[in-house]
Amino acid sequence: MKPGFRAVIVALMSAGTAMAAGQQKTEKPPNPVYLELSAEVATTTDDGYPAALRITVKNVGNVAVDMPIPISPCLVGGGGVEIHYQWHSNNPEIPPFTSKSWTCGRTHFPSLMNRVQDEWIRLHPGEFIVVSDTIRAHLRNLKPGIVEYWVEYAPPEVTPKEVDELQQAGYIIPTEKIETAHQTFVVH
Repeated sequence: MKPGFRAVIVALMSAGTAMAAGQQKTEKPPNPVYLELSAEVATTTDDGYPAALRITVKNVGNVAVDMPIPISPCLVGGGGVEIHYQWHSNNPEIPPFTSKSWTCGRTHFPSLMNRVQDEWIRLHPGEFIVVSDTIRAHLRNLKPGIVEYWVEYAPPEVTPKEVDELQQAGYIIPTEKIETAHQTFVVH
């Protein structure tokens, strides 16, 4: 093989290797958002049952997080908290009953970027937001048994493209669901 021809083959092989390497899919880094969710009884009924919960969303990560105020999961595009209940009868023949607590009311919503800029909050590392929600109405007329409850944070529903656009504009948003530990109380 002639030396010039060998150099052309080596150059073509190197170019092919570089092109293949450039075509490899690079994985995106994981979302740097770390939120902590907790719920505690804020008030009780005269019978001693929980009447309202105090829900805290805390930024335990090391970057500022942009998010809707976590008041309800029916916010356009998510980003709210939802309280789940499950009642277990003392009678093993009666199946458990499950319920959720949230309400909706708004019908027209601005674009995602406008909502982020005008309505969302930014939690810096260590900051938190506290919201309260009543559970009293969901616990009326329960027969004796055990009520299990927990709170879930549903992140905003956005596409990967929207996440990229928001990050390019300087906004880092939560993308993962989190939930509190399940807690219980006895209904007499």
